[in-house]
Amino acid sequence: MAGSGPLILRLTAANFAVNGVSNTYYLLAAYLTCLGLDDPRAAGWVLGSYYAASTLSRPFVGWLVERLPFRASFLVGGAGLLAGTLGLALSGPSLAMLLFWRSLTGIGASLFLVALTTYQTLCVPEDHRGSSFALTSAGSIAPLVTVVPLAEAFLTGGHPRAYVLLPVAISLFCLLLALPFDPGERSIEPGEKPGTYVELFRRRPIVILFLSVTLFALTDAAMLSVTGLAHSKGLVASGFIAANAGLSVLIRVTAFRLMDRLPRMALVAPSLAFTSLGLLLASFAEGNASFTACGLLFGIGMGFGFPMHLALIGDVAPRHLRAKASSMVWFFMACCFSLSPLIMGYLAALWNYEAAFRLFGGGLIVIAPLLHWGLWLPLARHRMTTA
Repeated sequence: MAGSGPLILRLTAANFAVNGVSNTYYLLAAYLTCLGLDDPRAAGWVLGSYYAASTLSRPFVGWLVERLPFRASFLVGGAGLLAGTLGLALSGPSLAMLLFWRSLTGIGASLFLVALTTYQTLCVPEDHRGSSFALTSAGSIAPLVTVVPLAEAFLTGGHPRAYVLLPVAISLFCLLLALPFDPGERSIEPGEKPGTYVELFRRRPIVILFLSVTLFALTDAAMLSVTGLAHSKGLVASGFIAANAGLSVLIRVTAFRLMDRLPRMALVAPSLAFTSLGLLLASFAEGNASFTACGLLFGIGMGFGFPMHLALIGDVAPRHLRAKASSMVWFFMACCFSLSPLIMGYLAALWNYEAAFRLFGGGLIVIAPLLHWGLWLPLARHRMTTA
């Protein structure tokens, strides 16, 4: 990626910033308790309003990114983040105000993230697209080991005001990151008409990507239920979680060039197999060492699969459809984070967590080769013959 270092650095910083805002609020329930709002139902509504607004707005923000220059999209998204985080900081214990500002933060994050993904698919050459997403997606994980511990230190140290102002500062950083972008760069060339969602879903390669990213995101979202499995087995959940995060980041920052050399369409289904296998074997783990080893298997799949799916947006979607394709990829991912915990919860209630993980992980392992041999490989061969 000679010559593209400054661009990748900016994109990585932007990923860090927008995810830093989101991740800081993982501790929001503790902050609400400091305000005297200790009803878990209220906390659930406040926490969930961000994700609901972010998810539901994604088809609209894809349309918006097509009509605004990229810098304008980043500035509007960053302004929404700044207004939402500042409003939340000033809301006190008012549930209505907390819900409003939290929802606005979700819409701002959605616009910023979709614009960022679309920009990267267009501005990074195809032969460097995989490695660029590997590096920038590592930036999206970095807040978990930097911003979140700082936020927790503020709360546990008795400084809730410092905690709630931290995402305000990060949102301001998002705005500042938008300024260096060329004000004339757009996702649609002059005179070119944006595609429609009807056209988007008529293109078979794009539909295959949507199906693939949905299946993969279901395994990613199953991480939300790993704690329940660990507790049911008397194991430490952080072993699985830390192993996944650590190896995933390590792969993205050390093996990023492989993501340009290896065929992306042949890589994503095996990544799904690795994450599914990690979930399945975790249900059989009898000790913390084996449970952590399952997290490493899961991390192999996450390390390759997540950036590969994002890079494939540019491979399967023409320029005039990339904003909408990017928005729908993030839409399906977000839906999975609502569906996966529900599926796991109902399966665990019907049987137990071990059975839930075996059925869930085992089912996706069966699907992975069908996805690979039935959809991705024929598409890759067709692409090679028509290139």
